[in-house]
Amino acid sequence: MGLLEGKVALITGAARGIGRAIAEVYAEHGAKVAIGDLRLEECRQVVKGINALYPDSAIAVDLDVTVPKTITRVVEETVAAFGELNILVNDAGIHRPHYIIDFPVEDWDLVYSINVRGTFLCTQAAALQMIKQGKGGCIINISSASGKKPDPQGAAYCSSKSAIIGFTRVAALEFGKYRIRANAILPGATNTEMLQGLIRDVPGLIEELVDKTPMGRMAEPRDQANAAVFLASDLASHITGDAIVVSGGEFMDS
Repeated sequence: MGLLEGKVALITGAARGIGRAIAEVYAEHGAKVAIGDLRLEECRQVVKGINALYPDSAIAVDLDVTVPKTITRVVEETVAAFGELNILVNDAGIHRPHYIIDFPVEDWDLVYSINVRGTFLCTQAAALQMIKQGKGGCIINISSASGKKPDPQGAAYCSSKSAIIGFTRVAALEFGKYRIRANAILPGATNTEMLQGLIRDVPGLIEELVDKTPMGRMAEPRDQANAAVFLASDLASHITGDAIVVSGGEFMDS
C-alpha cells in the first residue's frame, strides 16, 4: 500500500517540472490527483500518462491561480471527481530576473500575483474545504532556497519565496486546531524548464551549481516530489510550520 492511499490532492503548476513530478509520485503512492495549470493541454498529457499506469487516478483542471472564482471552481471539480480534498500543493510560480534599478513594475506585480497571491488564494479555498470535511488535511507550499539567500536579479523571486515561508508558518499556526498541517519545501537548484532557461543564458552556471553541491549533482524534480510525499503522508503527522530544504547540501541554513 502506498503512503498516500485514499488521499486526494490538488497540485498547482503541475503541467511541468516539480509540480508534474509531485503529481506522478503521488499517484504512485495511491493518491488521486487533480493536475492544475494554465497549460491545460500539457496537463491532459500528464493525466494520460498517470491514468495509463493507475486508472482513474488523475484529472486535468484549467487553473489560473490569480483568479479566485477559478480556484473555487477547481476545488469543486476535484471534490466532484474524487469525493473530497486532503492535500494541496502550491507549486505554481514564475521568475522574472531583473536588476532592481531596471525592474519593470509589471514584472514585479506578476511575480507576486502568482507566487504569493496565488499561494494565498489556493490555500484559502482548499482550507475552507478541508475544514468543512472535518478530517484535517495537508498544505505544502513550494518556496525555494532563494527565499533564504539573495540571488542577483532575484529581487521579486527571492522576496516572494521568502513571503511564502512566512505565510506557511501563519497557516500552520491558524489551521492546527482543524488538524490541517502546513509546510514548505525549499528546492535548491533543480533540473526544471525554469532553471534550464537560466543555464542557457549564463555560461558556466551549471558547473558552478554542481561544484557547490556536496552530493555532486543537481536535484531532479523527483527529489522534490519525494519530499512532498513524505510531508503529505502520515509519517509527517506531527510536522507543521516547517521549511525543508532539498538541495543536496548546496544550501545549508545556519
